[in-house]
Amino acid sequence: MAVAKKPKRVSKAVINKLKRVTTPTITTQLMSNHGLKNVSLRKVLPVDPGLGAFAGPAYTLRYIPLREDLHAKQYLDHPENLMTPAVEEIPAGSVMVMDANGRNDVGILGGNILMRLKMRKIAGAVTDGGMRDIPEIAELRLPVCCDSAAPPPSFTKLMLVEIQGPISCGGVPIYPGDIIVGDSEGTVAVPAEFAASVAKGGLAQDHIEGWINKQLAKGQPMPGLYPPSPKVRAAYERWVAAGEPDD
Repeated sequence: MAVAKKPKRVSKAVINKLKRVTTPTITTQLMSNHGLKNVSLRKVLPVDPGLGAFAGPAYTLRYIPLREDLHAKQYLDHPENLMTPAVEEIPAGSVMVMDANGRNDVGILGGNILMRLKMRKIAGAVTDGGMRDIPEIAELRLPVCCDSAAPPPSFTKLMLVEIQGPISCGGVPIYPGDIIVGDSEGTVAVPAEFAASVAKGGLAQDHIEGWINKQLAKGQPMPGLYPPSPKVRAAYERWVAAGEPDD
């Protein structure tokens, strides 16, 4: 029998740092330093890119294709439905991540459930399926990422069968407690054990690349500048030591 992986706790300080790292940089850090290439959730994009970045530990829900004799258990008023306890038990600061089998013809969540999740102070909601009530979601100011808008409810095609187990979302394996980071460019999953190193390395990478971009904007040629040579890195370090002056 498979043994569930106990979620590794990642500190709020590390999560806040990851929130400041761009998702492209996170993918580079995970590829270059940890050999992970499949970390960006495919076609999982923010409903409102203007909300900015979010980050938090994954709280996972797994759906499978509907079996008709179990249909009734998917209704929220059924005593054995799993969505109600998930909504009421998800810890504040978490990201609800839903494996919808990539089905974009049904909406996994709608306005009322997401309103309750907002009141529970979650960091965001993510699925590789559709979402219902997109106009209401846009007004919530809660980060929500999905594949598309889809009016039909999830239980016309899918059923929720597991909470807090390993899932696949957007083609990416996600364990409970892995850190989900989203911004206007996409959504990525950071294995919890790598979160601290990715946060530290990512902030450093974004900072030097911001300086490099300024040099490129001045007309400097790219060879040796990007990627930075030892000489360029030394110039960057002198700039930092000088207090990062505006030229």
